Amino acid sequence: MTQPTTCPKCNGSMEPGLMLDRKEASDLQARWVGGEPTPKTFFGNMSLKGREPMPVTTYRCEGCGYLESFAIRAS
Repeated sequence: MTQPTTCPKCNGSMEPGLMLDRKEASDLQARWVGGEPTPKTFFGNMSLKGREPMPVTTYRCEGCGYLESFAIRAS
């Protein structure tokens, strides 16, 4: 994937970053999982049933604040 360097909305400069998922006292990087949501397990977690979660990288425009996110499968 080539990194976006120019904002598609205002032509401003894009900077890489990430979206945080906060769980209890931990900060985690957001992940994307394909398919429909599944019912929560007995312990309150969603079942992934063999689906691969992918980390989400988000780019933010320094000018207008537009966000563009990508989920890239690890090689």
